[in-house]
Amino acid sequence: MKKIYFSFTFLLLGSYVNAQVNATLLSAKNKRDTQLGLIKANKTENSVKAEGDVYWSSDFSTPADWTISNAGAAGTPPHTGGDWAIVNAMPASLTSQAGSYGFPTAMLSTSGGNFALIDSDGAGASASQNALISKATGINMAALLLAAGSAPNAPLYVKFTEIYRHYLDKNFVEISNDGGTTWFSFATSAEPEVPVNTNSANPETEVVNITSVIGAGNWGSDVRIRFRYQGQYDWFWGIDDVKILEAWQNDIKVVTPFVATPVATTNGLDYRMVPASQTSFPGLTFGAFALNNGSANQASVSYNVTDGGAYNETGTPVAIASGATDSISVTVPFMVPAAVGSYDLDMKSSIPSVDSDLSNNANSISVDRTSYVYGRDDNNLTGAIAQVTSQDAQELWIGNMMDIFDDMEVTSLQVRLINQSTAVGQDFNGEIRILDAAGDFVYLDETEYHSIVTADLNSFVTLKFSSPVTLTAGSTVLVLAHHLGGANEVGFGMAQAAVEQTVLGITADGTLFSLTSPNAIMVRLSEDPSVGISENDKLTGVKVYPNPSTGVVNVTNDLNVANTITVTDLTGKVVTSKVASSATTIDLSNAGTGIYLVEISNANGKKVERVVIK
Repeated sequence: MKKIYFSFTFLLLGSYVNAQVNATLLSAKNKRDTQLGLIKANKTENSVKAEGDVYWSSDFSTPADWTISNAGAAGTPPHTGGDWAIVNAMPASLTSQAGSYGFPTAMLSTSGGNFALIDSDGAGASASQNALISKATGINMAALLLAAGSAPNAPLYVKFTEIYRHYLDKNFVEISNDGGTTWFSFATSAEPEVPVNTNSANPETEVVNITSVIGAGNWGSDVRIRFRYQGQYDWFWGIDDVKILEAWQNDIKVVTPFVATPVATTNGLDYRMVPASQTSFPGLTFGAFALNNGSANQASVSYNVTDGGAYNETGTPVAIASGATDSISVTVPFMVPAAVGSYDLDMKSSIPSVDSDLSNNANSISVDRTSYVYGRDDNNLTGAIAQVTSQDAQELWIGNMMDIFDDMEVTSLQVRLINQSTAVGQDFNGEIRILDAAGDFVYLDETEYHSIVTADLNSFVTLKFSSPVTLTAGSTVLVLAHHLGGANEVGFGMAQAAVEQTVLGITADGTLFSLTSPNAIMVRLSEDPSVGISENDKLTGVKVYPNPSTGVVNVTNDLNVANTITVTDLTGKVVTSKVASSATTIDLSNAGTGIYLVEISNANGKKVERVVIK
């Protein structure tokens, strides 16, 4: 296995991924410099009429007002569907998938009725889209500003309602002040503000400061607006109620809020469930990227986090110029109370002046003190992962790094499955690997295999260990969900955006990799003592490893009693059998690759393990 270094400089698996199959997969390269920072607006000295005044709007009720390009036969390559269209309902091909992925199934805009939609999923795997929907005629902004009594160089926003599910696509609002000769692009809903595998609210409002288009000049008589979508077999983007309005002077927009344990003493991981056993848990700190979306420079932008009670902390303020983005944080940890329960935290930016748009500067999260469960996901399914680049139909291990602050006795793992009918009948399990002194995550233990039934879909499945696994204070573990590959790989749930380089996986050849712009995998540790040894695993102290294996399998028995060991293939044919005591090896190197059943029986009972020979 390749080493993982805490400088996190190890190789990532590719910047592109397979087409959608069962799940959403490995994310694209994070281009924060172009995607987070909208083009910086120039400060204007002229007074404005009134913040938020609407000068122009369109609700797509007149489709002829808009033109569509790079669609169908004019696409690259030519294709028959999925490009921009003005519709009044989401297509059934998308709504039928919403149960698995949780995205909006309708455009709940203020105007209702028509809206513009691009359906990249419907365009198909071969369609590379660079598609535009453009206002058919120009907008005389100079006349509109004059009629309203506003300055000719007034700062302006484009504001619109949207719904989406993102994968690797990119979305832009584009503005021209000279009739379409020169265009300025503004990325919207971009990484890391909206990571891959993310759904919008239903609906979401996007506000983009477009003042930089005029530079030191004024708004013209032929202003053009268009929306550009770039993607290939991604998901969709719907827009409605497009407006050009007077920009607010003071508007801080919080993007990408995050939580983490203190980075000076820990790996800085974003936990959402902390069990009672972790009494030394060092608390959580908070941060976010803040975009100054207003027309005025802000000399003092700070971040405040409160639980509504004793914890009420404000971080060190920073200066953010108009149109720029910077990080704000609270470094005093929130110590999760010892009492079992859910604790809500409100996070928001603050400036000395009144923020004109309070809808985009606040977020909230919940952190749970649990009896037994330890996890990093927020219990909100945003997508799933089934495979990564160039690994079709092969095994996959995927999961989260976790710090152990106090000794734990783990009895089981909890893994979230998606609503995937093709997974029924397939086997999967969980595994724990532990970071050793050399910097490798080495095998520690694995759960029993579980054969998926319909009732497991769209829910958490508890996977039991044959005996409790002791995790000692100070260790770092990798908690993994594991499937065996096949044409329809099992999809594991993904939740909120997670800390970079802490969601790791292992490919079938043993290569360790990290997801870029990751989401937390919905796999959790559990110390629940009521999760006893399963009925068909009555033997204690028996272990079969490694799994997978290249041929030689070890069987150990802590009770030092005689075992009858029988190995069969999946057809029931006996491959080998033997009687052994506390420890023995079984050589299956000549049996061929595949899955074998290893049955160990003695006076105490019987245990069956599935072993994969690679």
